[in-house]
Amino acid sequence: MSKKSSLISKSPGFFGELWQQAKLVFQLILDPKVPIYLKALPFAAIAYLIFPFDFLPDVIPGLGQLDDITVLLLGAKVFIELAPQDVVAQYMDRLRSSDDAGDLDSAAVKDGGETQDGDDIIEGIIIDDDGLDE
Repeated sequence: MSKKSSLISKSPGFFGELWQQAKLVFQLILDPKVPIYLKALPFAAIAYLIFPFDFLPDVIPGLGQLDDITVLLLGAKVFIELAPQDVVAQYMDRLRSSDDAGDLDSAAVKDGGETQDGDDIIEGIIIDDDGLDE
């Protein structure tokens, strides 16, 4: 597998990245090492969605919701950036290792290119040795 296709397969994509960021924010909120005043930031971003005032009116379809999404994403990003970096790194490592646990490519690397049954893995395809004898 080339380096480029390897990088593409490891990238979670836009929605995967959003989901990973949401899980990280939730874990940081629950962590006692993160100061309580920082934990108010994601809640302030959610409160912006609930309250009726907006920077852009919601009358315009699509464009009105754009500021709501921007405030949520920006609030999460700033919260992660201001949180203690050692705590963020700890949770990011956990998230990446849990994401890699279900990844077929990482399973192939851990098993040396073979599954537990002794089947070979080539570019994400499992070749069943039992099926070749028939």
